[in-house]
Amino acid sequence: MADVIVGRFALIDLIAKGGSGSVWRAWDSKAQELCAAKVLRQRDSADLMRFVREKGVSFDHPHLLTPYGWGAEDEHVVIAMPLVSGGTLESVVRKRGKLAEPAVVVILDQLLDGLAHVHAEGWIHRDVKPANIMFEPRGGAHPASRLADFGIAVHESDVRFTHVGMVNGTPGYMAPELFSMAEPAPSHDLYAAGVVALVALNGPIKLHDGAFRPDELSQYLRGVTPKLSAVIRRLVAAQPEDRYQDAAAVRRDLPRVPQGYPLTHADGAPLEFHDTLEPLPENAPGAARPERPAPQVAPSSLEAIRAGQVQQGFSSGSPSPQTGPQWARQTPPGGPVHSGPQFSPHPATATQTSTGPTGGSGAGHRSTLIAVGLGVVAAVVLGAITAAVLLMIFGDGSGASASAASVPPASAPTTHSLVLEHQPAALTEPAMPASDAVPAGPGAV
Repeated sequence: MADVIVGRFALIDLIAKGGSGSVWRAWDSKAQELCAAKVLRQRDSADLMRFVREKGVSFDHPHLLTPYGWGAEDEHVVIAMPLVSGGTLESVVRKRGKLAEPAVVVILDQLLDGLAHVHAEGWIHRDVKPANIMFEPRGGAHPASRLADFGIAVHESDVRFTHVGMVNGTPGYMAPELFSMAEPAPSHDLYAAGVVALVALNGPIKLHDGAFRPDELSQYLRGVTPKLSAVIRRLVAAQPEDRYQDAAAVRRDLPRVPQGYPLTHADGAPLEFHDTLEPLPENAPGAARPERPAPQVAPSSLEAIRAGQVQQGFSSGSPSPQTGPQWARQTPPGGPVHSGPQFSPHPATATQTSTGPTGGSGAGHRSTLIAVGLGVVAAVVLGAITAAVLLMIFGDGSGASASAASVPPASAPTTHSLVLEHQPAALTEPAMPASDAVPAGPGAV
């Protein structure tokens, strides 16, 4: 496999990779826009289940990031999502430090807005965490976050298997009752949202399974205004009945941040979200002019693409491969462009056809000469047979000898042609010996 998979997604460069697959910046030739393409393998049942579940979840919401297209090729599958390249909450906190309280309120409110929509549709995300909260690259403008990765999401109508000894989620973000095999519930996502707020306020913290101890919460909420502190405490309550049960109620209790209020990190640095991806390769799709996939000396296998062993699928100034997307096969003003390599005939045929103005002309001339030669030989032989038959029928012994002596040589095809013209019947009558010849009567001529 080269750069284009399922005839639609042209891989540009690698964004991330993990145990179940890799995520690429790609060009969707159908949607005519850049996207994030997640390439997975089908042979692992757990990965395939995550894929089937994730591709089945699709929301049109400003704070949710879900797949909009998918495809399968051989043993691999790919799902496409909008490209959100401003980084994750986890990376922002790790690289630039914890956030000030107003910024935490805004991001938590957007997360709860998305969760309210998910829960209203009967879904439970089950993997809410900072690494799954992504930002649009809007610089210093008001942040726009989106909850991603619905790979282990479950719908309330799904059959529950609660006694198989398996727990789904990320350690530290899972509600305590999940370890007692409780069935998934919306409050579990709200618990994880409370942990997300604690991480945003404190930076990376040491998390553990089970409920927070009172002294831990007091430490993590030190200096936080009472209203926000009360909301977070109720989000991460140890007992499910003490916890918020729906996201809308949490949003009503959150403090309000005035529109346009400057959002910062805890140290006062402005909160900004810039594009974390490298600039597009010069000739990659989505750049200023129509771009074309780069050729590869050895086409990359889907296994290598999935594993993230291939870093880039495009380079500048490269022609389009035969399997390239539609944009790579446009007709320039000077005339048509072939979308792939032309058919190469057998070497012998190529040599013959290159000697004439049209293919096969040399072979046609040779066939004509052979046909003429065979015609000449056939005329000579038939003429000789006809003359011998006539001599035996109409001549006596001496006349036959004389007539036989006067038969012209075989090298005179003109005479034989005359015989054939005047005696056509001789071609269809069998030759008879001279002793059986019938004397010619008056009407014989």
